[in-house]
Amino acid sequence: MKTVLRRPTVDLVNAACDEFDRENEIIERALKELFSQFPGNSDLSHVLLKVVALNRLYSTQILAVMDVAQHIHRNAQDINSAMVTGSPQIVDKIARVAISTSGKERRNLSFATKYCSWHNPEAYPIWDSRVDKYLWALQKQDHFAPVFKANADLWEYPTFREVIIAFRDFYSLGSFSFKETDKFLWSERGSPAAKASATSPSPPVAP
Repeated sequence: MKTVLRRPTVDLVNAACDEFDRENEIIERALKELFSQFPGNSDLSHVLLKVVALNRLYSTQILAVMDVAQHIHRNAQDINSAMVTGSPQIVDKIARVAISTSGKERRNLSFATKYCSWHNPEAYPIWDSRVDKYLWALQKQDHFAPVFKANADLWEYPTFREVIIAFRDFYSLGSFSFKETDKFLWSERGSPAAKASATSPSPPVAP
């Protein structure tokens, strides 16, 4: 039997936001205070604090936190100006990090979207692999985004952002911010129906 995902509604988003806020109040407050206190990326110690806290509290599974912090710090000027204007292209620049122990590049897409979101939540919706799979399952069911042709489309952040905007428009959720939409997607991605429907490949480079 085909699994049917429930249609996103204003009431469901409001309920998801209320539940998320209740369950994550202290974590969200701590990160908000940290990123508010250190909004720039020109001081390596401040960047490291943000990377470590976000990695631990949002479970982004980065092992080479110093490499990531140094990468952001080296590119601080470009990153600072891009995040202020909400440029989606900066996400990939933050995500791609050369690991010092192996010399290989790792693409920390989930972390990069979360890092940008905490600096400018009005401009950066959050990607993670389970949200990716949920959106693809919903797209196959409802065809809510014309630009969304294959699951791999979401691995390019400008397209992912465009899909999130199309998602809000299609389901009449335009009154919600990216942050509120993130909370709903975070809630729905773990539902039994979403898990049953989400049969899509993972990005070729670890998120």
